[in-house]
Amino acid sequence: MAAAIASMVCAVALFATMNAMIKSLGDTYPVSQIVFFRSLFALVVLWPMIWRAGGWKSLKTERPWGHAWRCAAGVSAMTCGFTAITLLPLAQAAAFSFTAPLWTTLLGVLLLGERVRWRRTVALVVGFLGVLLMLRPDSSLLTGLMQGDARALGSLLGVTSAILAALAMISIRRLSTSEPSTTIVFYFMVTGVVASGLALPFHFVLPDLPDLVTLVTIGLVGGVAQVLLTRAYRGAPVAVVAPFDYTAMVWATGYGYLIWGELPDSLVILGALVVVGSGVYITLREVKLGVPRPRETTPAAKGS
Repeated sequence: MAAAIASMVCAVALFATMNAMIKSLGDTYPVSQIVFFRSLFALVVLWPMIWRAGGWKSLKTERPWGHAWRCAAGVSAMTCGFTAITLLPLAQAAAFSFTAPLWTTLLGVLLLGERVRWRRTVALVVGFLGVLLMLRPDSSLLTGLMQGDARALGSLLGVTSAILAALAMISIRRLSTSEPSTTIVFYFMVTGVVASGLALPFHFVLPDLPDLVTLVTIGLVGGVAQVLLTRAYRGAPVAVVAPFDYTAMVWATGYGYLIWGELPDSLVILGALVVVGSGVYITLREVKLGVPRPRETTPAAKGS
């Protein structure tokens, strides 16, 4: 169990590092180009796992449409999430990604007919109040969106990414009944390469050597983090490892302050604490009640 917790903590740290690198390149390179390198070089890291699972034969599937829905939602979530990272302080972007479990619970009710008892309903409502605190849904948000304000647009994309990540998780929940995690991740990454690759001829920016190294490292770090995340969920119960996902806030705040001098304001901190508390409670209740959860979990800011 200690090894699983260590894997989770390391995975979160690596994803946070990946996000910091994404933000550092966001003003120079289009998000589609970053998604392309993230997906392509993650496949390099993931291939040994696929090979051990049976190689090409293990990738055969009888549920192509299930993978199509998962990949469409996941790649869209990744694109929105990466864009939010380039527009927002890192800590705020991380805080919005924490809302994914709230949306997953809500969509589980709407799409899968799952039952949510009063305790989780209260936690869900409280969690969404935390989202409102971070969004500030007043005239300033609407004015910011109308004027093209980066923070307002980033906030909207951060929430959109979390909703799309929740849709991806619902799809994974269904696929996991018959598909191994390696197959699910493979098709997701391939879709990311193809979808972002189609945009490259229109938006490609030729990187210099340092930036090329950073782009490749984004994919490699993301792939290693993906492997560690999978090991964490396989090595210990969800209730044990899932709460450590929220250590991402510490890493995001640290990177944001050290590199860009960013500090989250009081409403973002308060909203994040409310969302984290709600998310942890919902996770613990789902585990106690036996709600099925997939082994392969990839929140939006990590590349859904």
